[in-house]
Amino acid sequence: MHNPVATYRIQFNKDFTFKNLSSIIPYLHQLGVSTIYASPIFEATPGSTHGYDVVNPLRINPEIGTLPQLQQISKTLKKLNIGWLQDIVPNHMAYHNHNAWLMDVLEKGNRSEYIDFFDIIWSAPVYNSRVMVPFLGLPFEDTLQQGQIKVNFRDKQLVFTYADQYYPLNLHAYIIILQSRSANPPQAISQLVQEARELQQSDDDKTYRLRFEELKEQLRSLYQQPAIKKYLQQCIDTVNEQTDLLQELSNLQYYQLCYWRETEKQINYRRFFTINGLICLNMQNQNVFDKSHELVKTLLDEDIIQGIRLDHIDGLYDPTTYLERLRQLTGDQTYIIVEKILEDRENFPENWPVQGNTGYDFLAVVNNLFTQADSKKLFADFYRDFNKDKASISQAILNKKSLILYGHMAGELENLYQLFYDLELADTAKLKNNDVKTVIAEFLIRCPVYRYYGNSLPLPKAEQKAIQDIFKSIRETKPELDENANLLESVLLTANASDSYAQRILNFYLRCMQFTGPLMAKGVEDTLMYTYDRFIGHNEVGDTPQTFGLPVDEFHTYMATRQQQWPLSINATATHDTKRGEGARARLNVLTDLAPEWLNIVTGWQQANDKHKTNGVPDANDEYLIYQSITGSYPMPGEDEDDFHTRLDEYLIKGLREAKLHTQWATPNEGYEESCKKFVNAILQPKSDFMKGFRQFQVKITDYGIINSLSQTILKFTCPGVPDVYQGCELWDLSMVDPDNRRPVDYDLRTNDLQKLISGKTNSINQLWDNRYNANIKLWLTQLLFSMRKSNAVLFEKGTYIPLTVKGKYQDNVLAYARYYHDSWCIVALPLHLGQINTDSNNPGNIDWKNTRIILPADAPVQWENLLNGKPASYTGDIRVGSLFNEFPLGLLQSHPGYNKRGAGILMHITSLPSAFGKNTH
Repeated sequence: MHNPVATYRIQFNKDFTFKNLSSIIPYLHQLGVSTIYASPIFEATPGSTHGYDVVNPLRINPEIGTLPQLQQISKTLKKLNIGWLQDIVPNHMAYHNHNAWLMDVLEKGNRSEYIDFFDIIWSAPVYNSRVMVPFLGLPFEDTLQQGQIKVNFRDKQLVFTYADQYYPLNLHAYIIILQSRSANPPQAISQLVQEARELQQSDDDKTYRLRFEELKEQLRSLYQQPAIKKYLQQCIDTVNEQTDLLQELSNLQYYQLCYWRETEKQINYRRFFTINGLICLNMQNQNVFDKSHELVKTLLDEDIIQGIRLDHIDGLYDPTTYLERLRQLTGDQTYIIVEKILEDRENFPENWPVQGNTGYDFLAVVNNLFTQADSKKLFADFYRDFNKDKASISQAILNKKSLILYGHMAGELENLYQLFYDLELADTAKLKNNDVKTVIAEFLIRCPVYRYYGNSLPLPKAEQKAIQDIFKSIRETKPELDENANLLESVLLTANASDSYAQRILNFYLRCMQFTGPLMAKGVEDTLMYTYDRFIGHNEVGDTPQTFGLPVDEFHTYMATRQQQWPLSINATATHDTKRGEGARARLNVLTDLAPEWLNIVTGWQQANDKHKTNGVPDANDEYLIYQSITGSYPMPGEDEDDFHTRLDEYLIKGLREAKLHTQWATPNEGYEESCKKFVNAILQPKSDFMKGFRQFQVKITDYGIINSLSQTILKFTCPGVPDVYQGCELWDLSMVDPDNRRPVDYDLRTNDLQKLISGKTNSINQLWDNRYNANIKLWLTQLLFSMRKSNAVLFEKGTYIPLTVKGKYQDNVLAYARYYHDSWCIVALPLHLGQINTDSNNPGNIDWKNTRIILPADAPVQWENLLNGKPASYTGDIRVGSLFNEFPLGLLQSHPGYNKRGAGILMHITSLPSAFGKNTH
């Protein structure tokens, strides 16, 4: 099995191409990267900033490069022993005219060879079973009357055009259009029309497809003749002058252009979440699977990639079967991880033939570790009084999921009900339509996780119990639904069903599971996390606003289990989808250490800033979001602040619209938004009362946040799992949600800084700490950890995770553990909640740790090397924390045969260490 060791995530797009990657390979090699972790590289919509809107999975995206370029990069990487982990998108493709497979379906209907590729509900009564093309800015009739929909000859075929979009016309349309000008068309056109008429009568789909393409090619050739070109343009003009004829042509198509908002109420294709522009695939069909993975297979066979990351596994009809097929395709040596969001206490499926997931569970555990659980009540009481909202978080989750289902996915709900009815899963004469549909809705809404994975009856016992709990909740809260709740529960939990009936039940159940995930994502991630702002540090992908802290013993249990079950799962602290940068969360965690002070400060801000509101805007909840966002993401002292105001404005507009309370994407309330921006502008003025107070508080919390951030980095590289650094996060990451966290990375700056560190121009801890705000201290640490992982790959893949007991006065403020494999050891010791115990905020490491000590295992070595200062150390029985943290309040020790010999490429240690930790620069 390929071990990626340590990965570095790259986001490819037209502004960061294979050529750009080639230019930074020397930097990544010096940094110590073992594996490039690449965003999707397959052909996507023009100008795509992320690559998840694929239009052709069989071609490298020409905007970022070519296959020969990738092959050359692979040769270069192999010489440096750097691998490649590739992100792929099996769930969906872009609904775009560059998607040739989909356009073929729109053009040829059920005669297309790709008819079963896309998850289109052809049986749905919407538009007489014609697939929706929901991208019009107004209803179809209005758009047509305004002359915005036209016939055109584009890309050498007849199409409907609207704005910059175009969609192919079917064969029947060719016949009508080519005869629209006169009764005596050119002979060549008459012959082509006659052939088209004959082709319409063909029963052979393969012949039909072949001949249709030949007829289009004939027309393309004829179009080169001036007379034919003139005639065709006259035909097109004639059609475009007749609204009734355009309407007739539209009615003849296998699709219907329609208003984009119609999909909130009705829809006849499955989409990614609620995004009309991403149409889902029937990946459960073997032919779809085979075709979609052809280039991926080629890249694996040529050893250009050694691993695969699967996007949105929960969208697939049967994820388990898909993964089994993929493993069979790729072989046992390919590293495979899946994007999977786990809810609190949810376990990753043990039967999946993969190495783990993309690391959001790791992120959540670490995030909670640095949250002071004792502050939960203070935050909760304050937020309740500040916001005047008495609703529980559990009820808020149900409310937001209901909002999404009934307000934005009503069509999906109707399709599920119709499927239940069509499959004859119950006596249709007894069905009460509205009640059954409501029960299906409640089942989706109350599903406590993204989805379940049972794919045979009877379902696994744990899954059955979860389903029973869902229906119990429905009956307790909505007794009027008892009868139909019992009905649906009995169907899903049917025992001893015939093969036919069991298959129909599974069809319905697995179909439901394809929509519980979008409800969770849109209801919680993209709505609740912008409305429930008790502590926004936990409003994060993979985390949940419901949690508030994690005891150290639970952290140890989690990591020990992770080592036993998923030692190669990704350890992530930032991704392209996280709501906040890893450094912003680390800083926000400090607020829970200083809860009384923080909450008192916010109260003062609210009173002082009331004069900046316009008619009470922003409301209290949005005001609190603003304060937390500024606190978490404000640039380091002395660093560039020029663009922060603009970035915050952009984040705020997105957050307000995602919240869907005062404004939303579909119907923006520009008045509310502008008032919020005006408020932010007023309080961010350099001489405002807010900024004076904020800067004083920033000085206090920033260094604690830095210690948290550095600790978080050490955890990522030393805990069980494969550490990943998201592009640019080797320096401070105080970013906000996308697109802010997808801004271009300044690799010239990083390359120059790394060169200075390697050359020894910055060679003392004093210098690094004194200039900590420029992030060189994090760059230094990240390079050291990358190199350590590379030099000790087996230790961190197979090494046992050993929780270490901490005793003494501050035992609750130190986390310690060991990694052990054969005669190699590593010990990690990190401070927790420094702000809670340190009264000298000017020097966060200046703590008298008293008798606090780490108890060593009986068989632990005596001789160690402190990797953070390069000095040897001897410990017998225990380690005094005061001694370990004397020079730097983080501990990273290593012991193995020849421990005093550093591996090639590791930065030389920092020397000239003072006896006290750093000095204050404020």
